[in-house]
Order: sequence, then structure tokens, then C-alpha cells
Amino acid sequence: MDLHKSYFEKWNISPTTTVEQMPHTLLYISYTKRVIATQSHAQGLAVLLPCYVLYLQVVNRMLQLRDKLGTAVTRPSVYDDWIDMYAEGGEFEGKVRDYKAMVDAVCRSANTTEFEEMKRHFLVACKLEYMFWDQAMTMMQWPTMRE
Repeated sequence: MDLHKSYFEKWNISPTTTVEQMPHTLLYISYTKRVIATQSHAQGLAVLLPCYVLYLQVVNRMLQLRDKLGTAVTRPSVYDDWIDMYAEGGEFEGKVRDYKAMVDAVCRSANTTEFEEMKRHFLVACKLEYMFWDQAMTMMQWPTMRE
């Protein structure tokens, strides 16, 4: 949270600042909150798993690219800060491993119907995670409403 708080300070965002969520962010958060609030604990664990797993994959890939490119490419320090936070000392990797172990334990005791629902939520959340990242890459904005 310290890194996120530092971004908020750098960009003058306070708890009272109104920041509009972009379309895919709103969709992803709404979907995960709905699953967590209305479905089983096991399904709630499954819908959150992509966030952990995919962040780890992204940060590891970014770390590889940063090491490969070195200083040949200039990039804003915000990216290095983010990479360093998630890659530092393998702490995040350990948390991902622990979370996956929790999900695996629940999967082993789930009946077929529950397991299929967990799998469905996991796959939808993977797609939404992709859309979240793609939205940032394309600088997606809400459509302008016509009167």
C-alpha cells in the first residue's frame, strides 16, 4: 500500500478526490465483488486468483525485459517502482504460492458443480484482467455521450 499511497501523493489524489473508474476496471471490480458477496467462499477465492497469478507473471516478464534492456530504454520511474515492489525478495511470489495452495485445497474438497463454478469464475476473471491491462495500453476512455 505504501507504493500506491506514494502514487496518490505524487498525482495529488486524496480520499476525497473523485476519480472515475475506467470501463473495464469497473466491470472487473463489479464482477469480483458480486461473486465474493453472493457466491461461496470457494468461488470467491477462485475469482481473485487471476489477480495474483497474472500480476506475478506480468512483473516477472517486466523484470526480464528491464534487465535485458538495461538503460537502453528510458522509462518513467513509476514502472521501476512497481516492478521492484512486486519482485523484491520474492515476497509477493510467496504470497501467490500461499494463495494458490488455499485455492488448490478448496478445489480438492469441492464437488463437481462447485469446481465447475470456480473454474468459470477463474476464467472470466482472467479475461477481465486482460481487459484491464489492455485498457491501460490503449488509453481507453468512456465513450462520449451524444445529446
